[in-house]
Amino acid sequence: MAGLQLFDTKVERVRAGFEDLRQGTAHAIDLLGKIASSETAIDEAQLDIESSRLAEGIRLQEAILATAADLVLRLDDATEATAAAFDGMKRFTRLARFVAFFSMRRAKRMRRARAVEHSLAAGIEDLLSKSGALLRLLGAERALALDEQQRAEADLVRLLERRKGTARLLDLAAAQAGDGGLFAEEALLERSTSMFRTLVETLNDRLASLQTLLAKLAADGQQRELLRRALGGWGFAVAGPEVVSEPYAAGADGQGAHEVQRRKARTDDAFVRRFGGVSEKGGASG
Repeated sequence: MAGLQLFDTKVERVRAGFEDLRQGTAHAIDLLGKIASSETAIDEAQLDIESSRLAEGIRLQEAILATAADLVLRLDDATEATAAAFDGMKRFTRLARFVAFFSMRRAKRMRRARAVEHSLAAGIEDLLSKSGALLRLLGAERALALDEQQRAEADLVRLLERRKGTARLLDLAAAQAGDGGLFAEEALLERSTSMFRTLVETLNDRLASLQTLLAKLAADGQQRELLRRALGGWGFAVAGPEVVSEPYAAGADGQGAHEVQRRKARTDDAFVRRFGGVSEKGGASG
């Protein structure tokens, strides 16, 4: 399908990227916990290395999320193209209109044959399968990122408590002519705190981005499911209900097209706000 070339390859690239990202995050969280509990001392050179690692992790995160957003957008574009093709299929061709004058049944068979030729049913099933796989991948990643964020945030609180203790010792040392070692320790703890605050903020951004992607995928998936059912209603669909990707089947039950479109509009708006650059790139590339 146009626009979905190498889709599965890019999904695996996203999966591998998240695995690399988790390794780097796990290292940073482990270090944060050790510094917060005074198990590990760290010097300026080590902080430089860890800051560089964190910066590289932030760049990797941005690239992975942008790729995932591009995949979500391509699925949406392909769905719109399928819907447009379906609208065209619902209308009889000039020849079919002539045939309908004598036999409406035969004209409808001709229309169904056109739909099969254009693989509309197979196309929507493929879209549901691809978007379901991506939704499950991002959902699992969000659960892991949430655990990482909670651990990092808790250890950051512990680090702040350690800094408070060091500050109290500094106050006492100042009253007794000062202690250069304490001042050096406080400077390192201050820099460590700033670095790990950035880590927590990065994890918060990852969670927010994943939630935006998941919300759009879910809303788009319900739209795809409605399109699939519409195809079946016109006699175009050929696959059974068991082929439908499970994340959407329950969500679309009992929801009319109007409510699905309202939800899609909200998630589209949130997607553009967070991934505006990806949206513009996708629009420019057609």
